[in-house]
Amino acid sequence: MGEFTKYHDLANRLFLQPMRQYLVFAAMILFFAGCQSSDSPESTPLNLTGYPEIDQISEAIQKKPDDHNLYRQRAQAFADREAYDQAILDLNRAITLDSLDIDSYHLLADVYLDYYNSRMAINTLHKAVDLFPNRIPTLLKLVEFQFILKFYDPAKETILHILTLDPQNADGLFWAGMINRDEGKIPQAIKRFQEATEQDPDLIDAWIECGKLLSQEKKPIAQRYFETAVRLDSVGEHARHALAEYFQDQGRYQDALQVYREIVIRNPQYADAIYNSGLIYLELDSLDKALQQFDMTLQVDPTRSRAYLARGNVREQLGNTTGAMQDYEQALLFDPSMARAKQAIATLQSKTR
Repeated sequence: MGEFTKYHDLANRLFLQPMRQYLVFAAMILFFAGCQSSDSPESTPLNLTGYPEIDQISEAIQKKPDDHNLYRQRAQAFADREAYDQAILDLNRAITLDSLDIDSYHLLADVYLDYYNSRMAINTLHKAVDLFPNRIPTLLKLVEFQFILKFYDPAKETILHILTLDPQNADGLFWAGMINRDEGKIPQAIKRFQEATEQDPDLIDAWIECGKLLSQEKKPIAQRYFETAVRLDSVGEHARHALAEYFQDQGRYQDALQVYREIVIRNPQYADAIYNSGLIYLELDSLDKALQQFDMTLQVDPTRSRAYLARGNVREQLGNTTGAMQDYEQALLFDPSMARAKQAIATLQSKTR
C-alpha cells in the first residue's frame, strides 16, 4: 500500500517547525496581486510566478477557466513548493466547479495537514466520505489521518466499515494492526499484520511492522520478514533501512554497516544511514570513522541536531574541546530543548574552568 510509506513524512510535517520558502511565497504574492476574484478566473490577468510548472498550468486555465482538473494540478504544484494558501484557493475552486472531484478532496486534506491544520484536514475527509460513504480508498485515507492524529476510536470505526465492505482488505487489516501496536496489543497486532501480508504479499509496510514486533518478541523469524520487505522494495531504501536497524539492534554491527553502505551507494543523500553508521562506529570506539560519518551526515543534513551532539561527543573524546563546544551549541540552536546538549555544555564548562 502506498499510504503508510508517507506516514513518517506527514507526521514530521505536522509536528516539526516548517522551513518556509520565502522566495516562492513572494512569487506567489505577485501571482495573486492582480486577481480580482477566485470565483471569476476568466477576468483574471495572467500573472507569472517564474516557475514553469505553475505558469504553464495558469496559461491553460486562462484558456479553459472551468476545467477543475487544471486547478487541482496547479494546487499540487503550489503545494509542492509549500505555497499552501494558494493551493487551498485552487482546490476550493476545483471543488466549486465539480463537487464530486474526489481527488481534490484528498489533496486538500493533505494540504491542510501539511499546513498544520489537522481539524480542517479531518473535516475535509469527512465531507468526502459523506459524498462517497462506501469508497474504500477514501475511507483508507481517513483512517490514515485518524491514526496519525491518534484518533484511535474513530479509526477503529472506520476500519470496521472498511472490513464490512471488504473483509479481506489488506490495508484495513494493516491499520488495525497499527492501532493494536500502539495500544500495546502485540499478539493481536502481529496477527493483523500477518493477515495483511496473506491478503497482499506485496504490502511492504506490513512485513516491516510485523518484523519489528517479532524482533521485540525475540523471535528469530523477524529477520525473514525484513528480508522479504527488501526483496519487495527493489527501488527504495525504506525496507533496507529497517533491516539495517534490525541488525543494529541485535548487535550485528558489521551486517548493519554493510546494509547502510548499500543504502548510501544507492542514495548518497540518505542521511539516516550515514548517521546510524556513525553511531555504530561510536559504539565500536572507532572514533575517527564515527567522526567521518557525522561530518558526512551534516553535509547532507546541516540541521540535524543529534548529529551535532554526536559529533561533539566524538570531538570531546578526541580532545577537541573547542570543536565539541561548538557542536553542542549548534545542537541547541536547532533543538533548544535538547537536555543532553545542555548537560554536555555544562559538563564541558566545568572541566575547563
